[in-house]
Amino acid sequence: MTEIASESISGRDEHTSSEDVDDLPRDRFQRLREGPLGPRLLLLSALIPPLMMLREVLRSPQLHFYDYWWVLLDITGEDGSLRPEALFGFRNEHPFVLPSLLFWLSARFGHGLNHPLGLVVLAFGVGCVLLVWAMLPASLGRWQRAGLVLATSTLVFNPHGIHNFVRSMSGASWILAMLLVLGALLAMQRGRLSIAVVLGLLASISYGTSFAVWPALSLVTWMRGERRGRVATPMIVGVVVVATWLVLRGPQGGGGASPTDDPAQALLAGLSMLGMVWTGTEPSVALVAGVAGLALLAVHLPGCLQRPEHRSASAPWWGLAVYAAGCAVMISGSRAAFGESAGLQSRYNSMTAALWIAVLVITVAWARWPAVRSVAVFTTVLSTVALGAPMAQTVREDAPNQQLLAVAAEVGATDAFTDRFPSPEQLLPRMRALGHYPFSDEFTLGCGDDVEIGSRVNTASWRVPSVGSYREPRPAGWDVILNVETDQLQGGARMLKGWAISGIERAQCVAVLDQTGKVVGGGVVDIPRSDAESQTVGIEIGLGYRAVAPATSTGPLRVAFRFPDGWWVRPLTENPEVAS
Repeated sequence: MTEIASESISGRDEHTSSEDVDDLPRDRFQRLREGPLGPRLLLLSALIPPLMMLREVLRSPQLHFYDYWWVLLDITGEDGSLRPEALFGFRNEHPFVLPSLLFWLSARFGHGLNHPLGLVVLAFGVGCVLLVWAMLPASLGRWQRAGLVLATSTLVFNPHGIHNFVRSMSGASWILAMLLVLGALLAMQRGRLSIAVVLGLLASISYGTSFAVWPALSLVTWMRGERRGRVATPMIVGVVVVATWLVLRGPQGGGGASPTDDPAQALLAGLSMLGMVWTGTEPSVALVAGVAGLALLAVHLPGCLQRPEHRSASAPWWGLAVYAAGCAVMISGSRAAFGESAGLQSRYNSMTAALWIAVLVITVAWARWPAVRSVAVFTTVLSTVALGAPMAQTVREDAPNQQLLAVAAEVGATDAFTDRFPSPEQLLPRMRALGHYPFSDEFTLGCGDDVEIGSRVNTASWRVPSVGSYREPRPAGWDVILNVETDQLQGGARMLKGWAISGIERAQCVAVLDQTGKVVGGGVVDIPRSDAESQTVGIEIGLGYRAVAPATSTGPLRVAFRFPDGWWVRPLTENPEVAS
């Protein structure tokens, strides 16, 4: 210890030559690189992406999204009970058994809350990272393994894929399928054919794109040099699975005029899906990135095939790449009709993550250019996270719509949400029978003061602006503005929209009351309104609000806002506009 301390202070001892002195900093850096602390810290940093995604999940709306409702209608009876045979139906032609079961468990035992299922999907994502870690070649050094685990975590929990986690109904199929596929590849890497087949079958009843696992498993067995029967088994099982699917799903209706028969359009959709993490919103950039990823694989293929041990060790990564490419082929054939940005949808992040995980492992473990390995890993980590910001923001901006839908469902006024809440006359009774959010104790307007749907409050002390369009100068020179720019009937729903401010404070909640003080509606606040904020110096974003109440509410209604300085309320017109 004394010698080490002495060397640390003087840089050399009396027997050290000048050449040795020049090498000391390099030797110390080498010891640091090879020591246990650095790789461990790098490995621990792989926790950051799932923790950031956990934050997004906990900030997301509690009401489930989109496909969840159609599935819930299919798998439940009028009293909310499970129809087991319906689990084996199809959703948009996809086998959907395991996701449907997860939806039922969420509805029956999780009060139909989005957050618990989102946490389950988050756990699936963590499982994906751990499976990749378990598959990494033993020949890699500690730094390389830690860097690849970090890159894997970043790609799985990339902001591009926020859709799969904050809208848990999506990740319950896509991330679950990826977890099962990775498990099958790991089993095949270790020679466990039967386990790989079982996991492949489970993946195949999670989502149709998982059919690509079968050629991937056959490729792994072939590259491992196993006998022909084992190589053929996954493909035979895959053919049976696909044939069964074709028979059970029955004939499908035509889609009319569609660009999916245009090879160029399909190629754009598929390749841009493989490269979507390398751009914010540009299909052309994603296309180039997808081509670059495939080119990197092609360049490294000969090196992986030259020696039997390399071919065997690299087999699961080539299988993962084949799986990703197979998914791209299937998606491009069915989704190209949705335009040039069809491949950039957030839910496809798991597919592009699979490709780039394979690319990184292959380029690091069997590098053609060893000097750029670290650069490739950390460029991927930093760039793909930053480029995912626009996608994440788009998903976040939709959250108020879902929060407003929860209020609309609670008050029975969902006519303005037909695009995201189907057949309310059938769905709402099922939700009430199940105690499904928002018909559960977790639902709240967030106002405090016992201001909740159905409650009756004393508004005698609430203030009403009286100057102009409900604008009142305050003694300190501040204004109170309660703006209602839209008051519209849409079927059985009365939809309100505007912005509100008291001094420099934003509203903390909004509620709709009848003349007796009964709370008949509510909504969401803290919505960015740049037009209003530009008129109010010193105000942060978030002055906007949206609210909903039943159109059948009798008598004049009032809209009330809670601010840090108390409640302000204004009456609504008795003749709202009727939407065309």
